[in-house]
Amino acid sequence: MRMERKWTPAQKSAIDTRDCNVLVSAAAGSGKTAVLVERIISMITAPDKNIDIDRLVVVTFTKAAAAQMKDKIRKALDSMLDENPGDVNLLRQITLLNNAQITTIDSFCLWIIRNHFPEVNLDPGFRIMDEGEKKLIENDVLEDVLEEFYAEADEEFFNLVDAFGMGRDDSGLVSIIDKIYRFSRSNPWIDEWFDECMLVYDDETYDNPAIKELYDSIKNALLDYRDKYNRLVDICSEPAGPAAYTGALQSDLLGINEMINSQDFGELGRRIRIFSFEALSRKKDAGADPDIKEYVKGQRKLFKDYIGRLNDKIFLKDDDGIFEDMQGAGIQIRTLLKVAKVYAKRVSEVKREKGIIDFNDMEHLALSILVKKEDGKLVYTETADKLADRFEEILIDEYQDSNQLQEVILNAVSKTRLLGVNNNIYMVGDVKQSIYKFRLACPELFIEKYDTYGETGDNVRIELQKNFRSRENVLECANDVFSHIMNKNFSGIGYDESVRLNAGFPYPEYSDSNYGDEVNKSTDVILISSENEEEATTREIEADRLAKLIEGIVSSGVNVYDADENVYRPAEYRDIVILTRSVTGWADTFADALMDRGIPAYTDSSTGYFSVREIQVILSMLTIVDNPVQEISLAAAMMSYFGGFTAAELGMVRKLGREYVDKNVHNNLYEHLKAVAVLGEAGKVQEPDVKQLSGKCALFLAKLTEYRDKSSVESLYDLCWEMIYDSGYYDYVGTMPAGAQRQANLNVLLERAAGYGKSSYSGLFNFLRYIERLKKFDEDFAEGAASLDNENLVRIMSIHKSKGLEFPIVILAGAHKSINFMDATAPVLVDQNLGIAVDYVDLERRTKTPTIIKGAMARRIVRESISEEERLLYVAMTRAREKLIITGVVKDADKTLEKYRGSAKQLEADGMLSFADSENIKNYLDMIMPVCLMDSDKLKGSFKVMVDAGEDSLADADESGELAGVANVVGIGELADEIKEAVSYPLLDELPEYVPADNAAGRMKLTVSQLKAMQADDDSEENAYMDESVKAALKKEECDETNSIIPKFISGEEVQLAANERGSTYHRVMECLDYSVSVNLDGVKADINRMLETGKMNELQVKSVNPWDIYTFVQSDTGRRVANAVNCGSVRREQPFVFEYEGQLIQGIIDLYFEEDGELVIVDYKTDRVMKGKAGEKELVKRYAIQLDYYAKALAQLTGKTVKEKIIYSFALEKEIMC
Repeated sequence: MRMERKWTPAQKSAIDTRDCNVLVSAAAGSGKTAVLVERIISMITAPDKNIDIDRLVVVTFTKAAAAQMKDKIRKALDSMLDENPGDVNLLRQITLLNNAQITTIDSFCLWIIRNHFPEVNLDPGFRIMDEGEKKLIENDVLEDVLEEFYAEADEEFFNLVDAFGMGRDDSGLVSIIDKIYRFSRSNPWIDEWFDECMLVYDDETYDNPAIKELYDSIKNALLDYRDKYNRLVDICSEPAGPAAYTGALQSDLLGINEMINSQDFGELGRRIRIFSFEALSRKKDAGADPDIKEYVKGQRKLFKDYIGRLNDKIFLKDDDGIFEDMQGAGIQIRTLLKVAKVYAKRVSEVKREKGIIDFNDMEHLALSILVKKEDGKLVYTETADKLADRFEEILIDEYQDSNQLQEVILNAVSKTRLLGVNNNIYMVGDVKQSIYKFRLACPELFIEKYDTYGETGDNVRIELQKNFRSRENVLECANDVFSHIMNKNFSGIGYDESVRLNAGFPYPEYSDSNYGDEVNKSTDVILISSENEEEATTREIEADRLAKLIEGIVSSGVNVYDADENVYRPAEYRDIVILTRSVTGWADTFADALMDRGIPAYTDSSTGYFSVREIQVILSMLTIVDNPVQEISLAAAMMSYFGGFTAAELGMVRKLGREYVDKNVHNNLYEHLKAVAVLGEAGKVQEPDVKQLSGKCALFLAKLTEYRDKSSVESLYDLCWEMIYDSGYYDYVGTMPAGAQRQANLNVLLERAAGYGKSSYSGLFNFLRYIERLKKFDEDFAEGAASLDNENLVRIMSIHKSKGLEFPIVILAGAHKSINFMDATAPVLVDQNLGIAVDYVDLERRTKTPTIIKGAMARRIVRESISEEERLLYVAMTRAREKLIITGVVKDADKTLEKYRGSAKQLEADGMLSFADSENIKNYLDMIMPVCLMDSDKLKGSFKVMVDAGEDSLADADESGELAGVANVVGIGELADEIKEAVSYPLLDELPEYVPADNAAGRMKLTVSQLKAMQADDDSEENAYMDESVKAALKKEECDETNSIIPKFISGEEVQLAANERGSTYHRVMECLDYSVSVNLDGVKADINRMLETGKMNELQVKSVNPWDIYTFVQSDTGRRVANAVNCGSVRREQPFVFEYEGQLIQGIIDLYFEEDGELVIVDYKTDRVMKGKAGEKELVKRYAIQLDYYAKALAQLTGKTVKEKIIYSFALEKEIMC
C-alpha cells in the first residue's frame, strides 16, 4: 500500500502547477527528488488527463540518479496497482517505464543519434570510446598537427611557439591548444565561437563584453569604497575620532566620486591613473583614540592597495598603448585559433574514420540532428518538430549544472518552442549548490530564469525552503553565514528571506531521565594553532587534532537519533564524516592519523587507482612482460607476490649478476637475473643460500618467460586474467587489509583490459602507453566499488562527493586552505562567454604585458572562483543533520582573532559583505569567521569559536580577544560532551562506493624526488592570497631570451644544452671518467675526447663540459679518495636502487658511492648555480639533505653496511660539502 505523504504548500504547488514553464528553486534538504517523482506519478496517473510516461523527458545529472528515480516510480506504481489490480493505465505505465526517457543528457542524446544516425552520416556501428582512448587519440593528433606546422616553417607559428612554449619544448603550447579545444566544445556553435574570439582584437574600442563587465565591477567596488569613506568621515567627526584625517579623506572622496561619474571605460582609466592620495595630517590630536586612528588608516590603506592593483594590473598603459598591445596579441590569437581549428577538424576526422564518438560528440551530433544555424538564426529540423510534438513535458533535474549546449538541445524538443507557448519545461535545482564550473556548468542559466520568473503567469518560480534534514541551529548558522556573504552584485546570487532554510524535521526533545542534561547546540569553529609546531605540516597538525576529537566524540557517548528505531543511541564512527575541499594530499594524512588511534576510516577518491599496491604490482608485471629490461618495474615485480624477493636478495642478485654476467651483454638487472638463475644448475656455486637464491631466480624467470610467450598469442584480457586469478594473486590480496576493495580494484583492471581490447588500439605495448598517457593527463580509473553500507568507519570525502548525502556529525576540515586562483594566472585564459585572452608577447623587446582583455578576464575568473567556493561552503554546511564542526589551522591565533573581529565590526556596519571585500576572500575562514564573531544579537544561530593550542585542550575565545582562563578550558573529551544533543539518523539510501587501500599499500614505488617534494610540502596560508596569485599572471614581466623553443636546426641558431641536460652530461662524464688517465688537466681533456670517440657522448655534450670543472673535482680531497677506491675496486657509479621503507618502495639512482674502512661514503654531484660562499653551501644542503638521507637508508638496507659520510660536490662552488 502506498503511504500518503504530507506535502508542504510549496511542495504541493511544485507538484501540481501545470500549463506553464516552472523553475523550482529547491534548497538543500527540501525533498526536491521526492517532489519530482510525485509530479511524474501525478501526471501519468491523473484520472482526467493522464500522460504516458514515455512522452516525458526527465533529465538527471547522473545515471545513478536516473536509475533511482525509475526505481522509485516503479515502486509507487506497483503499490498503486496492489490497491487497484485491474487498473489498465497503471499496467500500461509500468510497461512503458522501461523505455521512458528518464536518463542523463548524454544518454538522451545517444537515443536521438541511434534513431537518426543517417542524418549526420554516422556509421550505425559506431562505438563510444572511454576517456583513456580519447586522450590517446587527441594527443597523437595534436602531435601530428604541430609537426605539420613546424614543417611549413611559418613565421607567425614560430612566433607563437616562442611566445607560449614552455622552457625548451612546446608542452605549454600543447596545453593551451587542448584547453581552447575543450572550452570550444561546450558551445553549441563551435566555429562561430572561434570567430567571435577574434572579433574583440580587431576592434580599437572598449565596446566589448569583457571590458563592459570589468567597467561594472570596478564601479561596484568604487561604490562600496565611497560608502566606507563616508563612514570614515563620520567616525572622524566623533569625539574620539581623528578629526585631523578628515581633509585627506574628503579629498579621496572627491576623487572616488569623479571615478564613479566617469562616462566610459577610457575616462575611468585616465582618472584612476592620475589619482593621488593626499598625506594624512600629522597634527597631534590629543582626543583621538589610537585604536580608531589605526582603524581609519587601515581602511584607507585597503583603498590605496586597490587603486595600486588597478594601476599595476589593468591600467598599465594609456589608451594608445592598450590598443597597440591588443593588435599585437590579436596576431598571436589568430595563429593560435588557426592551429586549434585544424586540430579540432583533424580529431573529428580521425574519430569518423575509426567509427567512434565521445560524450561531447553525442551532444553535438544530437544538436546537428535537431537544429541548424542559418544567417544567424536557428532553424529546427523535421526531426526536432516530431520530437517536440511527441514529448508533453521536459523535466530537468539539477538544472543549475546545465550548460548552453544542453539548453539548446532540450529547447529544440520542447512544445514551448514548437507551439510558441511557455508550458512544458520544468526545471528543478538550487543555484546555491552549483559547484561544477570545472565541468563548464553555466549557473547563469538558472540565475536568469530565477530573476525573471514570477509567482504566476507563463513562467513560474516556486521556492522550496523547508529543510527536512538538519536541526534548527545547523540551518540558522548556515543562514547567518550566507545571508551576510552571498552578495548578488558580486556573485549573481543573493540570500534573502525567500531562500532562508527553515527546519522541517520534527526532532524529539531530550528526556533528562534517559539521556542526561541537554547541552549547547552550537556550531563549533576550532582554530588550531600551529605556532608551537616546528616539524609537522598544517595537514598533519589538523589530522592529529581531528583524530583526538573524533576519539572523544565516540568514547564519551554522544547520542544520535535513529529515526528508523525512534530512539537515541550512542554515536558511532559511521555517523561522522570529514569533508575537505579536495581529498588529494589531505585524505591520506587524515586517514593515517585516525588509524594511528585505532579509528577505522576510508577516503573517498575518484583518483589514485594507479597508485594502489595491487594495481602497481600487475602493471609492473605487464611492463616487464613487454620489456624485461625495465629495471624499476622488474625490481618491483621481483619484490612483489610474483617474485617474493626481499630487498637483501635483490641486492645479492645485483652483486652476483655483476660477477657472473656475460661481459658481452648489457649490464642490467634482467641480465643479472638470468645469470644468477643458472648458477645452481651449472654448479658454479656451492653455498646453500646462493643455490636457493638461484632457484628462486629460475622460478621467477620461468614464469616471466611463460607470460611473455603467452602475450604474443593471447588477448590482453586473458593475460591479465591469468596474472590475477590463475596465479592466486586475487585470493592473496583478499587476505590483506581492505581485501574486498583490493579485489574490486583488480576487477576494474580486468574490465578496462576487456574494454581496451575493443578500442582502436591493440597490443600490450599500446596498453601500457595508454596507461602512461592517462597518468600524464591526470586521468584515472575510479577505484573498484566495495559495499560499505554496514561498515563502521569515519568517512573522509571531498565536498563535491558529499553533495546529496547527509550525516549526523559533519567536520569541515581545512577551512584555512587557500582558494586556488591558478586558473586566473594561466598564460592563456579561456571563457565560454568572453572568449580568449593572452598576454602580448613582444618578441623584439622580449617583454610580456597583459592585455586589457586578460586583465578583465582574470578578475572575472577570480570572482567566479570565490563565488563557487561560497557555494561549496553552502553544500558542506548543509550536509550536517545534527552537529557541524569547522576546523582550520592558523599560525597565530591571537592575531587571527584580532583580524576577524575587525572584519566582524565592518560586516555589522555594512550588513552584507561588500563587493570590494568579497574580492579579498582567500579561504573559508574569511567567509565564516567575521560572521561568527559578530554581535550575537544580530545572529539567529549559535556559534562557538575555540582555539586549540595543542596539549589536548581547547580554549574559548572570549569577547575581549584574550583566551579564556583555566576554568573555561575545555578538554577534548569534554568537547564531545558539548556536542551531545538529540540527533536523528535515517539510514542513507546511498553511500559513496569507495574504500581505499591502507596507507602502507598506497604507492607501490616513490622516487626520492617525490619523497623530497612531499617532505618539503608547504601548506602555509600565506600562499592563499588572491592579489599575489593574480599579480603573478598580470604584472608586466621580462621574457628570458633563452625561452625560445623553436628547434635550432630550423631557426639556424647555435644549439646549446638546457640546464638539466648539461647536468645530465656532467653526470655522464663522472660515470665514465678514467681516474688513471685524468691525473691532470690534459688527461681530463683526453679522457673526455675518448668518451666522444667511443660514442659515450656526442659532440654537443662534450662542448658543454668545462674540463677544468672535472679536474677540480679530481684534485679535491673527495676526488683523491674516489681515485683510491677505484684502485681498490670498491666504487659504484650511477647505482640504481629500489628498497622498501615504511611500507613504500623507494627508487632512485646514486651518483657514486665507495667503501672505505668497511663503511660507505656517498658522493652526489650538483651543477646548480648558487651564491658563492656559505650561503650557497647552505642552500645546497637545504635542497638535497632529504635526498641524501634516503640514499643512505637505501644503501644501509641493501648492503648491510653503515654509511659514514654523505658528500655533495658542487661544480659551481668547486668544493665538497658535508651533508
